[in-house]
Amino acid sequence: METHYDIKNIEKAVDAALEAGYRHIDTAYVYENEAEIGQALRKWLESGKIKREELFVTTKLPQYALRPECVERYLKLSLANLQLDYVDLYLIHNSVGCMEISKEITDPFILDPETDHVKIWKALEAQVDAGRAKSIGLSNFNARQIKRVWQSARIKPVMHQIELHVFFEQREIVAFCKALDIEVTAYAPLGCPDIGSVVRRIGRSRHLPE
Repeated sequence: METHYDIKNIEKAVDAALEAGYRHIDTAYVYENEAEIGQALRKWLESGKIKREELFVTTKLPQYALRPECVERYLKLSLANLQLDYVDLYLIHNSVGCMEISKEITDPFILDPETDHVKIWKALEAQVDAGRAKSIGLSNFNARQIKRVWQSARIKPVMHQIELHVFFEQREIVAFCKALDIEVTAYAPLGCPDIGSVVRRIGRSRHLPE
């Protein structure tokens, strides 16, 4: 279950999903709804209706924390929000690092030229060693970036999460990941809800790819 929803509905959505049999919960620090998801998960775990090992919880390191010294801090924040001791999968949410939000920097999209994926990955490996993450992976990386991380990794990335649907198949990156034994998870598998307005703006048709 992908959880990029508004906060007021997310707890009900998670509750309904678990009731329907969903066991994979995908969230992220930047969604700002981990605490609400954590409340729903805690209710189910404490009720005995589900065991922790039956869940697969994914969350992500925000792009304004793409520095090795930020990894542990943000994962601990996510774990506190989710009321969990560990996540099953921790992803680097985006390959493009931005400056961390502070009193001096309030714009979350000021690029950080010091972003180093290899150093960040080493910090993620340390979280696996510490038991805070069962596995680690990537999201929104290109082939060159994936290869650089993969070649330097002691613990290989197990997952790459990307936008993937019939209008955006990304066959080359999927094949590249498969060759490195990296699984691919699709987000927005039905496409973007705003695609119609984009198509009208650029003046292109919406034919399915062959």
